[in-house]
Amino acid sequence: MEVLKTFDLEEIPNPHKISVRALHISDQAQFEHLLLQAGEELKLHVTYSTVYLYVLEGKGIVEAGDEQVAIEADMFVVIHPEAPHRLINDSVSVLRVLNAKAPRPKKSTHLVS
Repeated sequence: MEVLKTFDLEEIPNPHKISVRALHISDQAQFEHLLLQAGEELKLHVTYSTVYLYVLEGKGIVEAGDEQVAIEADMFVVIHPEAPHRLINDSVSVLRVLNAKAPRPKKSTHLVS
């Protein structure tokens, strides 16, 4: 068994300039904790595997392809591979999300200009 405490983990530098902590990385899947402060957002990007988002705390917006959905705690979102997507925290409090990718992408995520 392995037990991790999210906020004891180091933040991972990323182009979105948000708080990201890796919880688990293997060939089968990748799990990350995302924390967006009020007004922060992920840049529009493409991931080469299915992305699963589970909202732990807060409210915000998920954009994927031509869709835009308001999200809040206890919502689960599935984003299909290669769909341009981003998260936006348009609230006045934090947005915490469990971000899972499965299978783990073999190709790096890239930003959409």
